[in-house]
Amino acid sequence: MKLAFIYFLTGLLAYFILPEAYLYTVGFAMLFAALSASWDLTVGYTGQVNLGHTTFVGLGAYIFAVLLAGRLGFEFNIYVAFLAAILVSASLGAAFGAIALRLRGYYFALITAILPLVFMQTVFIFSEVFGGEEGFSIGLERGVTPEWRYLFALLVSFAVLSILLLIVRSRFGVRFMAIRDNEELAEAIGIDTTKYKVLSFTISSAMAGFVGAAIVLYRITVSPDLYSVDLMLMIILASVVGGIGTIYGPFFFGLLVYLLKVFVVREFLLSFGLRMSDEIILYAILIIAAIMMPNGIAAMFKRHIKRID
Repeated sequence: MKLAFIYFLTGLLAYFILPEAYLYTVGFAMLFAALSASWDLTVGYTGQVNLGHTTFVGLGAYIFAVLLAGRLGFEFNIYVAFLAAILVSASLGAAFGAIALRLRGYYFALITAILPLVFMQTVFIFSEVFGGEEGFSIGLERGVTPEWRYLFALLVSFAVLSILLLIVRSRFGVRFMAIRDNEELAEAIGIDTTKYKVLSFTISSAMAGFVGAAIVLYRITVSPDLYSVDLMLMIILASVVGGIGTIYGPFFFGLLVYLLKVFVVREFLLSFGLRMSDEIILYAILIIAAIMMPNGIAAMFKRHIKRID
């Protein structure tokens, strides 16, 4: 947990040092880092390849936005909207996990990959509620300063990181890792593998819904891009290169990869007048890193991390 507190204190220090123009982007990078870490709980600790994590990001975002903006005819308190986003995401995660997690390997991965596409269609079908392709604003622009947004993102990301670390270092984390390392052996020694895989998936989904809602409050708008394949691939990039099964690796590399995307890759493409998506370069990095560092960057610093933490 020491590294988590170091991160928080460094974030506070950056608040006083960074120019206002950079605060928004750095804050958004913090929220993306939290998403990467929440994905790692299922993939890195129970070994279940979830390609539909953005389902719960988008679901939490839309539940929060619809309730807060009164799109159903009545408005809810911001805290109630946050709670609803978390509970609905967790409930769907538990229900879906209870059914799908009985499958293994590629079968489970295939089902999860389809899930965000299904939910994205609801945005277009019920466009009068969800705003269609353009989404909608929750109408809280006034008083929401870049400084407030930054501190909010710092608190959310620190909370998610701390909760995930507490979970993986508890007896639940030990059972998760036993399932990841050898599911048959885990069953043989009495671990209810289905129960703990569903629990991991539920917590991961709840965290994704929470961060999805936080993203809406952060940028004041909600749109279908929170269900997108691009976002899912970015999460995979950060986690694989950072080091799956470490929480710290996906979190800190998630922070780094988002900042690289905005401040380095995008500026590089613009400087040469190249009209191509910045994701293409990042995906190329993913392929190279997966070949050269299959265990991720965090594995290289594992001893140092343990010594500090």
